[in-house]
Amino acid sequence: MALVLVLLVIAVLALLGVAGTRSAQTELQMGSKEMVGRQALSAAEAGINHAYSLIKSSVTGRPGMSAACTQCGFDSELSGGGTGGTIASIGSTATLGTQSYRFRVFGGGTTDGYYVQGADNYDEATGANNPAIDRDAKIYLVSRGRVGGAERVVTALVTATPLFGSYGVASKTNVNMSGGSSTDSFDSRDAAYAALTAGSHGNVLADGNISLSGGSTVIKGDATASGTVTTSGGASVTGTTLPSAPPISFPSVPACGPPYSPNAGITPSTLYTASTGVLNIQGGATGTLAGGTYCFNHITIGGGSILSVSSPVNIFVIAASDLSGGSVANTSLNASSLKLFSSLNAPSNNNGFKLSGGTQSYMSIYAPDTGITFSGGTTDFYGAVVGYNITDTGGTRFHYDQSLVNVLGPTPPRLSSWHEVRN
Repeated sequence: MALVLVLLVIAVLALLGVAGTRSAQTELQMGSKEMVGRQALSAAEAGINHAYSLIKSSVTGRPGMSAACTQCGFDSELSGGGTGGTIASIGSTATLGTQSYRFRVFGGGTTDGYYVQGADNYDEATGANNPAIDRDAKIYLVSRGRVGGAERVVTALVTATPLFGSYGVASKTNVNMSGGSSTDSFDSRDAAYAALTAGSHGNVLADGNISLSGGSTVIKGDATASGTVTTSGGASVTGTTLPSAPPISFPSVPACGPPYSPNAGITPSTLYTASTGVLNIQGGATGTLAGGTYCFNHITIGGGSILSVSSPVNIFVIAASDLSGGSVANTSLNASSLKLFSSLNAPSNNNGFKLSGGTQSYMSIYAPDTGITFSGGTTDFYGAVVGYNITDTGGTRFHYDQSLVNVLGPTPPRLSSWHEVRN
């Protein structure tokens, strides 16, 4: 009897030992899976940080951009199924399912690491989403971390700050519009400007005061001022009038020279003197700039002459420029294809930039320390303008090109909406 009891006890202990061993093995397996899962999550987070650091270093430092571009937002990152632009330097292209990623080894296995892509944020206001076009300077970063068979997915939103904000006319001090001036909007990514389909986003901003006068002077959009917004003589604002608004900072433009650009890309070359940096187009001539970035001392256009561009061009000037004696022809009909920057710091000079419009004056002007005057009767300006003070007495019609939201400023992009995607 005693022997039987002993055998029973031994059997029970053996069963308990087996059960304990299996439990320990299960716990070890669970612990191992949890550890590998955490490693995969760390890899996914590393991928987000890597991509964001690349984008951040690419954007920071503008508006002193070294190369001209049509759209300067995140279109390039969305190319190649979200593997282009700065994201391309992460590593080789890899495919998971039907999606393309940039892969970087991060761990012991040859397929362990992070897989990163840029993704559109469904930013089309109407119609189907175009995953290859960034319309609002915002994209998602998607990172898949894979380690030892475990996968974790993290997404984050990257938001850049547009150089021109959402304003067709913006001033560091005051905006004065009269003589039948007006603003409205369009988007050159969709079509060239047409009066019948023009939008009501021709917003005007001043870190001082906005003064509107004349019966046909109208802002078809919002008027936002740190000081006052005044209307007289029948002038009107169709959107919201916002006085006493918080001021907005406008980063200055760094001086580009001297030395100035050589004659390359300028036709005819006799219009330009490289030693002085002066581009002087007179006597009804047409001066053509090939695509690229130029540094001039100043530009003068007179006698009904034309400055013509057909490819993306950036122009930097350091002294007062007068374009009012002729016109600017941008045959792309896209304001972000011709960007004019001025580093002239002359607050008392209202003619730091002097312009008149025209049928093909598609351009953007960024000159936050330069006084700007529009003149020349009823003309059209397609794009956006930022100046120290802006005066228009000639009845210029400002047509804000909303594609300029993708011309990014020097403010570092922000990372937000970071979260793990769980099935």
